[in-house]
Amino acid sequence: MSIRQILALLVLCSLSLQALSQVYSWVDEKGQKHFGSQPPSAQQVEAVTIKPGYAGEARAAAPAAPAQVARTEAAPAKASKREMCQSAMRWTVIDLENLREITEERKSAGRITAAEYAQAQKNLAGAEQRITLQDCLTSTAEEQPRYECLSRGAGVLACSGLLSAAMQEAEQEARQRVGKP
Repeated sequence: MSIRQILALLVLCSLSLQALSQVYSWVDEKGQKHFGSQPPSAQQVEAVTIKPGYAGEARAAAPAAPAQVARTEAAPAKASKREMCQSAMRWTVIDLENLREITEERKSAGRITAAEYAQAQKNLAGAEQRITLQDCLTSTAEEQPRYECLSRGAGVLACSGLLSAAMQEAEQEARQRVGKP
């Protein structure tokens, strides 16, 4: 066998190994996200890029077939919005749990009344119902900055404007105590 034939064989083998290593993700009818090397043909799929830090070897992803490129070219903005929304939901869950704990601690310490505690729990439940993945994905240009803020982990109070309003109210109360308008 000549050197050219051996080289051609090695190139073909390496391409077939890369093709086998491609991972795809898709969402089924129930909203469950799946990963695999053999996506269902009837589903819209996204090629998953495995970062070298997470893989055993640092290899480039297999080149996508033209049909796959056409399907995924229109989706990058949507995929990035989906990722942003998923991040916003993760941070919101964490933030709401923290706010519930803080409210519970304040009630236990006698810093808020039972009525204030009940109102806070009601407000947190309302926020949880209003901040959903679907609402984020379908958010308008006016609403999207709030979800982007949530995706960075700034918190429900900061991203909703409630923290700013509370700070302004506290500043006004402090000025009134000092006697300044």
